[in-house]
Amino acid sequence: MSDDLKKNSVERTLCIPLWCRALAVKKRPQILPDYDAVRILKEMGETQPPTVFYHMECACLAGAIRQYDFSKEIEGYLAQHPDAVVVEMGAGLSCLRRQMKNDHNLWINLDLPDVIACREKYIAPGTNERNIACDLTDAAWFDQIPYDPDKGAIFYAAGVLHYFSKLEVKRLITAMADRFPGAAFVFDTISDKEVKQGQGQVSSTDNAIQLTFYMNDAEKELPAWSDRLVHINQKSYLEGYPVEGVHYNFITKLYIRSKRGKLFMVHTEFKA
Repeated sequence: MSDDLKKNSVERTLCIPLWCRALAVKKRPQILPDYDAVRILKEMGETQPPTVFYHMECACLAGAIRQYDFSKEIEGYLAQHPDAVVVEMGAGLSCLRRQMKNDHNLWINLDLPDVIACREKYIAPGTNERNIACDLTDAAWFDQIPYDPDKGAIFYAAGVLHYFSKLEVKRLITAMADRFPGAAFVFDTISDKEVKQGQGQVSSTDNAIQLTFYMNDAEKELPAWSDRLVHINQKSYLEGYPVEGVHYNFITKLYIRSKRGKLFMVHTEFKA
């Protein structure tokens, strides 16, 4: 195990999506292949995934499809706001900017100081890319986002909000809506039925960190948080953004069916 992914650290959870994306390069290269994930694991000396389950198509799909989902959301927003800022909240070891080959937009990666240090060790910032060490629950990072309402911004959080309390998530999103009018925010979440299963995935990485946030119906729940949250849309994490030309095996199809109503992608915009 790499010293960068110590037991019971937030950093240790980074290996979950990293392994998924690395294995998907061979099993499902049609889904936005992440060659950097393969390189990073090799440089870390990580030779075996947490469990044999990661070698199955359905496991690597779960990690790779999330990057694909977010890429589609970002592409859609940038089609209407070509000069917008892209902000990844809890960036970890994500290489989505590199996967999308985006050097045009200012791309900001936010994460805890230790995670940013780990990130900078393995992923050199590219053109128009900036890393900011911060605590997402402390709104002080808002001041470091150069937001221009005329250009817009899209914020996204991949596998991050699960570790916050519902109150922390509510405070964060409503504060963002007040501060960044006209921007968009996309995040993934799980249902209450999926918490136990998701916790098992975290535990497989020798980590005792708990999953605490879930949301069953964002389209119903978010409007109650603030009238500034508009154009809310919830899609299936695994089926909401179909990948053209991909045909899954029988076990993967069963896996996808078992996750219906449990894994979601949520899109909301902040009222201008």
